[in-house]
Amino acid sequence: MPDPHSIAVVLAVKRLDAAKSRLATAVASDDHRRALVTAMLADTLLAVRNAGVADIVVVSPDPGVEALAREFGARAVAEPAPGTLSPLNAALAHGLTSAADSATLVAALQADLAALDAATLAEAFDEASAVIAAGAAAAFVADRGGDGTALLVLPSGSPFEPRFGADSASAHRSAGAAELDPARRRWARLRTDVDTPADLAVAAVLGPGPHTREALASRASLSDATRIARISNAAGTAPRR
Repeated sequence: MPDPHSIAVVLAVKRLDAAKSRLATAVASDDHRRALVTAMLADTLLAVRNAGVADIVVVSPDPGVEALAREFGARAVAEPAPGTLSPLNAALAHGLTSAADSATLVAALQADLAALDAATLAEAFDEASAVIAAGAAAAFVADRGGDGTALLVLPSGSPFEPRFGADSASAHRSAGAAELDPARRRWARLRTDVDTPADLAVAAVLGPGPHTREALASRASLSDATRIARISNAAGTAPRR
């Protein structure tokens, strides 16, 4: 039987050759973009593993992603057919079902949280657990902009469907999920998923994990980490802490 306070985490990752096309202007080449995406996934998995979760499930059609997932002690699950859900939500729902027997709570987490750390994630898990224990159907943390969702937590076996995508915070809220820290004053590291150069700038200022730092510093000229931090400071995009 799972521990009464245990949690399993699910991440969904598309094929690396198709991932994060909007970052093309922030990196030197497609190879560097793929390396950066891989590094951000590695740092997300590192934070999840160090948070002491019961199980990690990675849903992906990419053999490289599956191999990386196993390096961090995660279970790799093949991507399902979408059915009535979007591909992302179908993948997350499949992963949540796969993880249901391993923990009392299951969580869908963005896979591109370059600056995430275990302490931030564990704190969010604790608050989600308390809210759900008090009767909420689910709990979620909105992304840095407030429209998207960084983390969704629900009881194991719950029929609650993930609603990631455009305006997912509103969709999760409307479906009965309780929003944690709705003023978005905390957990900047959890809220900063990286889709665009501006997101990468914020992650660089927060301080990304070791794999992302290495990927950003891999160019022979001025490193992306330095360049992006300068862009961020010039644009006034320093993140909340």
